[in-house]
Amino acid sequence: MAFDIGSPQFGLADCKIALWTAAGTYSTAVDVMSVQLLGTNMDVVSAELTGDDQITAQASRAIAGTVTLRFGGISIAALEVLVGNTATSSIASPNNVKNLRINGGDNMPYIGLIGRAVAEEGSGDFLLYIPKARVMGNITIAQLEYGSFAIPSVELRAVHDASYGIINLITRETASTAALVLPPVNIPANA
Repeated sequence: MAFDIGSPQFGLADCKIALWTAAGTYSTAVDVMSVQLLGTNMDVVSAELTGDDQITAQASRAIAGTVTLRFGGISIAALEVLVGNTATSSIASPNNVKNLRINGGDNMPYIGLIGRAVAEEGSGDFLLYIPKARVMGNITIAQLEYGSFAIPSVELRAVHDASYGIINLITRETASTAALVLPPVNIPANA
């Protein structure tokens, strides 16, 4: 049995996030260090019309996506993108101190996410591209505990981007070692 290009996916080799600035446009991408999970579910709204003792019509529409991101280590750079705040720095290296402050009432920004998994048996790789999402759930920022690494996690809500929709699943015949970019190279925008 031959596998599709980019299949079967094993692991998560890389993930980048960037502030969404306009449809299909982003600030500079930031690496999500030690990324463990980038997953999405498609959210739908649906209804059934009944009558004459049967279902006479059905409707089902994609409306959004639920995205989960989990990574190892507290990354100030990644958290700056996720929460839309800029860390302040004081004193030059080697004694640099950074402070990322989150205030009550801070507005979470839209961001874009892209992750890459390599095909284990077939050829190529697989990209999961979420063009526009926002933190809409609690963020586990820091859970510091004896004998464990800090593992931040966050839930985001993906919404429609005029150029690239809600969710993009991309397979590439030849796996690329080039850095991930948003939007991904060689995918068409919506007409």
